[in-house]
Amino acid sequence: MNESKNNILVPGKKIHGQMTYSTTREVDTEFAAEMVRRSKRLIENDQYTEAEKLLRQALERIPDHKECQAHIAVCMAGKRKFVSAEKLAKNVVRNNPFEAIAYYALGRVNLLGSRRGSAFMNLQRARRLATGDQEMEGAVDELDPRRPPVVRWLPRNNFLNVLFGKWRAAMNRKQ
Repeated sequence: MNESKNNILVPGKKIHGQMTYSTTREVDTEFAAEMVRRSKRLIENDQYTEAEKLLRQALERIPDHKECQAHIAVCMAGKRKFVSAEKLAKNVVRNNPFEAIAYYALGRVNLLGSRRGSAFMNLQRARRLATGDQEMEGAVDELDPRRPPVVRWLPRNNFLNVLFGKWRAAMNRKQ
């Protein structure tokens, strides 16, 4: 008798002497991640139309991909479609309330739409949720609309920095 076992292939599981396969969901997820990486570079170079095309290709494969939706909102804001961009970004936040990328996108849309107060609040939420994700923390730090602390070697919320910051703001308003 031949003792051949019918091994069921599981995505990512390696069986000696046999090939493994990946599901289409895994392939689509990797494709979407690559499109997000490419689109980030295009967005930083203000090429919003090209970035949006790449992201929409990824959304055709995975319609609920949060990063693609978030970056499309940024692209729309970059193309001066602020109302649609803000609606999309708020929808991403509503669907993913514990994801830093959602608040980052909404903050960036607010910055592009000259809404600094809302941008600041959303970027702070993104900063709190992005603990450990150095790429996201760097992106949030890059967009932070706040000025550097007056006394740089002290924390931002130190009494002296708060006091001198208020004084600096008052002096700038007088000028």
